[in-house]
Amino acid sequence: MFFGEGKNIEFKREIPRNHEKFLKDIIAFSNSTGGKIILGIEDETGVVCGIGEQSPFKLSDSISNMISDACTPQIEPDISIQTVEEKTVLVIEVIPGKFRPYYIANRGKETTSFIRINGTSRPADTRKLKELEMEGQNKSLEMVLRLPYSEK
Repeated sequence: MFFGEGKNIEFKREIPRNHEKFLKDIIAFSNSTGGKIILGIEDETGVVCGIGEQSPFKLSDSISNMISDACTPQIEPDISIQTVEEKTVLVIEVIPGKFRPYYIANRGKETTSFIRINGTSRPADTRKLKELEMEGQNKSLEMVLRLPYSEK
C-alpha cells in the first residue's frame, strides 16, 4: 500500500512532542504538491506499529485542532483511519494549498514557510517565499515580468 517515504509520503510513528516538527511537514505539503502523512509507521524502517490504544477519532480531532490552531492560512487535511497489517494507522492527506504561503502563525512566514524537496521538508528561501506569495495571489513570476512597468 505505501512503499516508503518520498516527495509526497511521510511516515511518523507518533506525533512528536515538539508539534512544530509535525506541522512542518503539513505546511510543506500545502506549499508544494500535497502529500500524505501516515501516522503509525516507523519512519526509519517502514515498520507498521499502529497508533496503539489511542482512539483514532479523538486523535484525528486533536490533529485537526492542532493544525487549525497553529497554521495560517487555514489548512484542512483529510484524515482517514486505515488498517495496515492488522494495525490502525491514520492517513493525513494534505492537498496543495491555493492561498500560499502557509506557515506557523505565531512564528511568522519568513521562518516557518516550508516546502517539500524530495523526501524532506525544508524552509523556503527568500526567492521561493516570494514565488509562493505570487502563487497565493494567483500570479506567476512570468506573468509579472511580462506586465508593463506601470502595472507591477
